[in-house]
Amino acid sequence: MRRLRFYILAAIMLTAGACAEEQKSEDKTLPEFKTFEYDVTTEEYSITVSYEQIANASNNEAFMLIDQKNYNYTFGEFALDEPDPLLSAEWMMEDFLEDVHFIGSFSNEELYCEMHLYQVASLVRNNSVVCYDTVLETNLGGAHPMVNHTYECYDLASGNIYDFSYLADGEWSDALGEIIYSKLKGEYGDAIKVSSATLSRLPEAIYLTDKGIVLQYQPYEIGDATLGSVSVEITDKELEEVGAPIVWE
Repeated sequence: MRRLRFYILAAIMLTAGACAEEQKSEDKTLPEFKTFEYDVTTEEYSITVSYEQIANASNNEAFMLIDQKNYNYTFGEFALDEPDPLLSAEWMMEDFLEDVHFIGSFSNEELYCEMHLYQVASLVRNNSVVCYDTVLETNLGGAHPMVNHTYECYDLASGNIYDFSYLADGEWSDALGEIIYSKLKGEYGDAIKVSSATLSRLPEAIYLTDKGIVLQYQPYEIGDATLGSVSVEITDKELEEVGAPIVWE
């Protein structure tokens, strides 16, 4: 009888444990993304806006905070207190067309002008962080478009944004610059036109991966135009080895 009771108790405990694990898994809500798209194309210009919204933001306070911050960041001066992507995109278009008409008034040529803003959202660090990759390209009739490439990474539990600037301010910054310099020189050789000391001042475009961080340098920032954008990954282990704290663990 005791043995039977033991088996029954064991079965109950196993079932309870399985239910707890299942409940724990269900409790970890992940953001569901939907893409807002705006596209106006004529014979004179092309304007597109594509950015990622969190469809289930209303169910999670942190998601709501992230969604609002991403909207504000995406549209900048055209963002509203109550998010309205369509109205913000229209205002952004009107402002761009003012620049187009202004430049056109000084040119005898027919210019085809473009503005394209697009964004990709990725979950990293065991689905605990969302990183937004945002690119804004504008071309007002020149040979090459102007490109602004940025990243924003948010903690899904709190809604707080990760600020990576601290990596350039500590006693570890010189050693970190040496690692970055060594990796870039190994990949690109003499095309890199800066010193290791310069690379201790990190670029603005930084994002998290599952293994570390990626630093992305814009065209002309550390080399000539043929390089384009240049990226280098620094692992968590390498950051720990130079003494930099890992704030995203």
